[in-house]
Amino acid sequence: MLPGEPLANQIVAAHAGREAVGTGELVSVGVDRVYLQDGNSPTIARLFEQHGLDSVFDPDRIAFVFDHSVLVPDRKMADRLREATVFARNLGARILPRGAGISHVIALEEGWFEPGSLVLGSDSHTCTGGAVQSMGLGMGATDIAAAMVTGRTWLKVPETVWLRVRGVPHPAVRAKDVVLEALRVFGQRPFLYRSVEWVGEWAAGLSLDSAASVASMGVEMGAKCVFLPAAPGRPPGLVPLEPPGEAKVLELPVGDLRPMVALPHSPFDSVPVDDVAGQRVDYVFIGSCTNSRLEDIAEVAGVLADRPVHPDVHCVVTPGSRQTYLEASRRGYLDVLTQAGALVTPPGCGACVGTQGTVPAGGERVLSTMNRNFRGRMGNPDAEIFLSSPLVAATAAVLGRFPATKEVV
Repeated sequence: MLPGEPLANQIVAAHAGREAVGTGELVSVGVDRVYLQDGNSPTIARLFEQHGLDSVFDPDRIAFVFDHSVLVPDRKMADRLREATVFARNLGARILPRGAGISHVIALEEGWFEPGSLVLGSDSHTCTGGAVQSMGLGMGATDIAAAMVTGRTWLKVPETVWLRVRGVPHPAVRAKDVVLEALRVFGQRPFLYRSVEWVGEWAAGLSLDSAASVASMGVEMGAKCVFLPAAPGRPPGLVPLEPPGEAKVLELPVGDLRPMVALPHSPFDSVPVDDVAGQRVDYVFIGSCTNSRLEDIAEVAGVLADRPVHPDVHCVVTPGSRQTYLEASRRGYLDVLTQAGALVTPPGCGACVGTQGTVPAGGERVLSTMNRNFRGRMGNPDAEIFLSSPLVAATAAVLGRFPATKEVV
């Protein structure tokens, strides 16, 4: 591993047993961990059966997380979950049952993501590992099955792009707003199958929860992987995280940035919240692997501490993990949310995937803290889904409408 190389190159080289690798090379690498989610575990189980496979490279480094269907909505899904459970038990892998939380949130809490590690997940938001400089790669069923058996995978060493955030944003701006602004300004083209290294004082000053929010949306950017700089409050990372002299550096000024809202049906179509201020909101969902951590719930509880949810708003709060749920309860946040009229659900993906409640009605306007708002994402293609930070979403839940920036406190 050569310090001074892009982080993706350093990590790939270390896992390929080489001193260095070149951008664009096809490389076989060892993996540190593999984790699966319940939605595609049955598909992977069938691949094992079809190919006569019955063991994995290391059961201690493979985990099944049941997060997409915590409150099972029907018999068909119940049968799929039982199939996935039997599969995991037969392999001797670790099982995190329904209610344990979202795989990517758990992966950070459990230390599956470590600086310099290479981790595969059967879910696209495995890129969350970049919050602590882990190369988290979401892969499909076939690649995951192969890695489970061999402990290895292959990849093309991605080109690296550096994204430097400049300036100090408005006090109501959160990490989610900056990512939405990056998507608005750049789209996906500069980031497709690239490693994105966020640099600058803003990125270095993020809490671990906020860094995870940024990293989780790497897949929305189209990136192969993303990395945040090492910072106080986060595990010591690899060095350096500064672009070399001839590097491709994109500049994102945020000095004039205000809280953002992504319009239906794309996270790229974002506008300042003032552009939609006053429009009604029917349903607020606070959760997902992007914004369901303790920092997010604490901020929502702060907004609802002395103001109830608007009577015309259905407000759902889904903590990202059991650990988050219990700590939020210990601090009194869940009592505040419940007393204010919010519906607090068991930990998991919740309404984000649209396979379990609450599915919005046709024509309803939803303001969500999720990472994507494609048509039908929450289970109803006739609903309008907007995206925002938890701060904006909580304020909208109180007002019953999109707030103006001056109302977001």
